[in-house]
Amino acid sequence: MKMDEKCQICGKPAKRFLFATFVCDDEECIEKARAERGGPGGHKKREISEILRNR
Repeated sequence: MKMDEKCQICGKPAKRFLFATFVCDDEECIEKARAERGGPGGHKKREISEILRNR
């Protein structure tokens, strides 16, 4: 991770890359990133939902 990355939720310096988002160590930011992504496997769940809708 680049040292100059900012948390994509609050703007503080990022410490982690979770759920396809740079986040700080704040639990609220981590939870918001998880919710936006859809949790573990969220991107795949969205893909499957779109496939099923388009049938």
